Amino acid sequence: MTGGLLWSLTGLALLDSINAATTWLVIVILLGAKRPAPTGWAFMLGVAVSFLAFALMFYFGLTFADSVLEGFTLWLRRLLFAGLALALVVMGVRRLKPRERKGYTLPPWVNAWSALPFGVLATIGDLPNAFPMVLAVERLIDADVASPTAVVVLIGYTLVYALPSALILAAGLAFNEKLREQLQSMLSSHSSGTAGPSPKAAVACFAGAAASLAVLLLWVG
Repeated sequence: MTGGLLWSLTGLALLDSINAATTWLVIVILLGAKRPAPTGWAFMLGVAVSFLAFALMFYFGLTFADSVLEGFTLWLRRLLFAGLALALVVMGVRRLKPRERKGYTLPPWVNAWSALPFGVLATIGDLPNAFPMVLAVERLIDADVASPTAVVVLIGYTLVYALPSALILAAGLAFNEKLREQLQSMLSSHSSGTAGPSPKAAVACFAGAAASLAVLLLWVG
């Protein structure tokens, strides 16, 4: 485990932590749950535990695949960057058109007891966005990091992943009355109505796609 690898994994974890779906669900819990504190922390526990479980499943599954198929991690890396470039192009095209905003609501069955499995379901639903985590696992395997060390690293990765949402939850619980109006305004502005075209966001997506293809051709390929 080198310093450079550790910093790159930290960067991937920070990128992964910018998780809009989990963040908005935390805000929905703060605004709509009858008991926001136990419900919110149970939800975060479900998110963190399930995320770590999936990371470990990817790690041990890909480790086995790499031991059986020579060059598997290289092809996986190529697939990841090609998929990321394609996803960014699709996102860029969508940003050029008006689109209905996706609403976030708290299912009526979610409470302090059912919030943990709700967190698991939210993580499963967000797995298509797990590109940074899969790339982090691939980096660990490619660097031939020992399994016990890799498990510890993935636990730390999960903590970084969950930190922003946990901080928002803690702040919302500590300053509920002061922040409630602002949180409601943020939620309403991002979960209702129609979003207009955003050429700047589209350009950023296309630039990201070009960067992914450059990495694919110059570094991975």
